[in-house]
Amino acid sequence: MTAAVLSILLAFQVTDELRQRVDAGLKAKAEGDLGTAVREFKRVAELAPELAAAHVNLGVVYFEMKNYTQAIPALRKALELNPDLPGAHGMLGTALLAQGYASESVPHLEAAKADDVLGVALLESGRARDAVDRLEAALRKRPNDADLLYYLSQAQGRLSKQLFDRLVETHPESARTQQMLGEALSATGNRVAAEKRFRSALALRPDLRGVHYALGELLLESGDYENAEGEFRAEALLVPGSAAAAYKLGSVLLNRGQVRHAIAELQRANMLQPDMPQTLLELGKAMATAGEAEGAEKLFLRVLEDERTSTLAESAHFQLAQIYRQLGRSADADREMSLFQKLRGSRK
Repeated sequence: MTAAVLSILLAFQVTDELRQRVDAGLKAKAEGDLGTAVREFKRVAELAPELAAAHVNLGVVYFEMKNYTQAIPALRKALELNPDLPGAHGMLGTALLAQGYASESVPHLEAAKADDVLGVALLESGRARDAVDRLEAALRKRPNDADLLYYLSQAQGRLSKQLFDRLVETHPESARTQQMLGEALSATGNRVAAEKRFRSALALRPDLRGVHYALGELLLESGDYENAEGEFRAEALLVPGSAAAAYKLGSVLLNRGQVRHAIAELQRANMLQPDMPQTLLELGKAMATAGEAEGAEKLFLRVLEDERTSTLAESAHFQLAQIYRQLGRSADADREMSLFQKLRGSRK
C-alpha cells in the first residue's frame, strides 16, 4: 500500500477488509487488471463512503478504461469530499468534455491548468478567442502535436468567421467587406465573382493594399499573363516595399519573355527580402535564360542549401542539369538529373 493511501486510511476506522480491498485494487490496477480493480475500489467506496481517495481511485480506473459515464460520478464525489485532490479536476474535466459537456468541463480544466484540453473545451463552448490563446500556449510546448495543430486551426477559422460576419454586418458596403468577400470567393474557385468584388473594393478605395495582388493571382490562374502583369505592377507601385509584389511581377515578366526586366524585379525582391528560395530559383531561371550561367548556378546552389527534398529543390536540380549540359559538364549534368529524378520519383 502506498504511503499516501495509508495516511488517508489512518484518518478513518480501518477494518481488515478495507485494507485488503485497497491493497487488492492497487495491485490489480498495477497489473492492468482493471475489471478487478473496479470491483475492489467499488467495495472500498461502499465501506468508506466519506473517503475521497476511495472515489478518486475508482474514478481513475474508469477513466483509464475510457468509461467516462462511470468515471464522472466517482470523480465528482471525490472532489465533493476533497476539492484539492491532485489530478482529479483534470480527469473530470476531460471526461466531461469527452461526453460532450464542454462548458461544464471548463472550470475543472482551468483548475488543472490543462491548456491543451482546456483549449478544446473553450472551442466547443463557443469561446474561440479564449481557445486560440490556450491552444497557442499548449502548442509552444508541443509544436508538432497533430491534435493541437488541428484544434488551433479550427479555433482560428471559427474566430476568423466571427470577425468576417461582424465586418459584413456592421460595414456591408465598405471596401474591406468587398475585399474579404473577394478573398472568400477566390478561395472557392469562383474567379468571376471574386474579380467583381475586388474591382468594387478598388472603386471605393483605389489605394487599398493587396487587392491588385489578389487580382493578379486570379488572372494568373486563368493564364492571362498580360493583365496579371498590370495588376502586379500596380501593386508594386502602390507598395514599393513589397517583396511579394516584386517577385510576382518578375515571375510574370519572365513568363512573358521580358527577361531583363524580370531580372531587375526579381533582384529587387531579393533585396527587399533576401534569400527566399522561391525568389532565388526564379532569379536563377531568368539569369540562365539571359545566358548568365555562372550567376544562375550560384543561385540554384544557394536554393539547395536550404531546400533538400522540396519541389523547389527538385526544380533547382533540373535547372542545374540543363546548365551543366550546355557547359559540356556531362558528369555534373548526369548527377543533377539523377537527383532530380530521385526527388520526382519520391512524390509518386
